[in-house]
Amino acid sequence: IPLLDTALARLAELLGGDPEVPGSGAAGGTGFGLLAWGARLVPGAEAVAKLIDLPERIAAASLVRTGEGRFDGQSAGGKAPVEVARLATEASLPCAIVAGSIDPSAISASMHGFSAALSLTELAGSAAAAMSDPQRWLRQAGAQLASAQRARAPEA
Repeated sequence: IPLLDTALARLAELLGGDPEVPGSGAAGGTGFGLLAWGARLVPGAEAVAKLIDLPERIAAASLVRTGEGRFDGQSAGGKAPVEVARLATEASLPCAIVAGSIDPSAISASMHGFSAALSLTELAGSAAAAMSDPQRWLRQAGAQLASAQRARAPEA
């Protein structure tokens, strides 16, 4: 490892790049290679949100739901659900997350702007049960979120 680190540091020096730039080591150094070719590294979730006009779509919504296979400590580091929640918060809309599994320490730390969080693993009783019939558990999660939303909605 020290030999490889030394060789990679020399390569970075020859290419004139900074291997300490956040994201430059991602995917085995792909980020650094892209920087060496003149690319710009930007947070992926934010860039994709802009490309698909997500801020405008959220602004036209009345509530927001997002999801992820596993919500954990890495999710707060720029993954899509946290970006969706940020945009929903900016638009003053509630945002719930449904995930296959949720690390309780990751979600309870600050809730990351989510008004609700549901784990399919918890709903189903186990990861195996959730994965054996995900459609059933997604429907149940949707029903629970809709019921909670109706309970919070003011009467017309």
